[in-house]
Amino acid sequence: MSSKSLVASSTLAERMRTNDQLIRAVQVATRKLASSGNFDLLMKDVLAICVEAVGATGGTIYLHDPSSHRLRFQHVLPENIADKLPSRDIAEDYGTAGKAFQTRETITREFAPKPESEWNAIEKATGVPVLSMVATPLMMEDETPIGVVQLLNKPEGSFNVSDVAVLDIIAAVATMAYMNFRLTEESARASTLLGMGKVSHDIGNLAASLYTTLSFSDMAMKGLRDQLELNEQNDSVKMYIETLDPMFGELKNSVDRIVGYSRLVSDISAGRELRPNKSMGYLGGSIETSAAYLSTEARANNVSLVYEIDESAPATLHDELYIFRIVQNLVGNAIKAVKETIPDDWQGTIDDDQDDIDPFGEVVVGYQFANDEHIIEVKDSGPGMSHETAERILSGNARSQWDKASGSGWGLKIVLELAATHDAKVSIDSELGKGTTFRVSMPHRTLLDPT
Repeated sequence: MSSKSLVASSTLAERMRTNDQLIRAVQVATRKLASSGNFDLLMKDVLAICVEAVGATGGTIYLHDPSSHRLRFQHVLPENIADKLPSRDIAEDYGTAGKAFQTRETITREFAPKPESEWNAIEKATGVPVLSMVATPLMMEDETPIGVVQLLNKPEGSFNVSDVAVLDIIAAVATMAYMNFRLTEESARASTLLGMGKVSHDIGNLAASLYTTLSFSDMAMKGLRDQLELNEQNDSVKMYIETLDPMFGELKNSVDRIVGYSRLVSDISAGRELRPNKSMGYLGGSIETSAAYLSTEARANNVSLVYEIDESAPATLHDELYIFRIVQNLVGNAIKAVKETIPDDWQGTIDDDQDDIDPFGEVVVGYQFANDEHIIEVKDSGPGMSHETAERILSGNARSQWDKASGSGWGLKIVLELAATHDAKVSIDSELGKGTTFRVSMPHRTLLDPT
């Protein structure tokens, strides 16, 4: 066989291997990504498919955040590298990933081996020197990229034209899967919010009717009290009235909260701007009362509620209902987290005749005033979460992650929206296996503040 025939045969074999690689990669990507119904698994699958398809040793996947003009970290392989990364996002035009995002083209790079003393910050943090790299924008043709997949170190050599072709196809399929996921999620969200709006409207009407009844009952109670003052008082009747008075007051407060919350949910479901009704007041009592409403649920799940409330904190301008809902949502979620760690065969006890429980875990509700900020903390002894999960929660993209307690994830989204109306920052401290602390830091405000 002539040398020309050998070259032609080798070229044909290489082209066939490339085609086979493309077909296998697309088959795997289509099958996995089409069946993914979870945002987190979707992004993880995309990265894993890309790494496997081109034989890389690892990589990172970023999603673009248009509001901050940054590429935010979603997943990394190998997974044990995640906690070693010095940063969790990069500017949308930074480095090879940023260039791929800006140019909308796949970029390959090679680097000469260098001594450890010359490694960059990421190489030093992870212990992995970068010898070759490929970055592919996640996009469909003529569309704005939604993110970037960046792969490192191909053992067999450099990333080549075949790898680029494979990654471009996978990126398009992955982007389509991502867009379909978002459309499905938005459709479900719209349907959920519409239902929430209708239900909240009905609840508001029922609560308003109940409030009217309570108002008349309050008038009748006042009349009865006045009559008793004019006539000889019966000690037993007086005792009943003194018992009923605070009960009516608490009922009215509860109905007020129901009416207010139904309006709040209605505003959120309709996409209207939230309208907090702020007044000066102390947060400690509202925080403890809000958490106490969930004491029965906590006891039923063998969770101990612990309060660490700073009673000396100054009054601040706030909407009592908004703070009430923030605390309830966080405490309710914390109880679910602790419940997730309870083994199915664990035998706890609850004494119905007393307030004693045999707790498996605890939720600590804390409040303090420091550095001109009012800080609300809800700490649980649950399973904890990864930094990536915490980031998704804070971005409003997370759904409930607990298997034993279903949830839509809207509770935490509402926390973010309510906190924003008070210029408060929400943060999460968590570690897998060591529990989670949600923190809401709200700047001190008085009636004299221009805001």
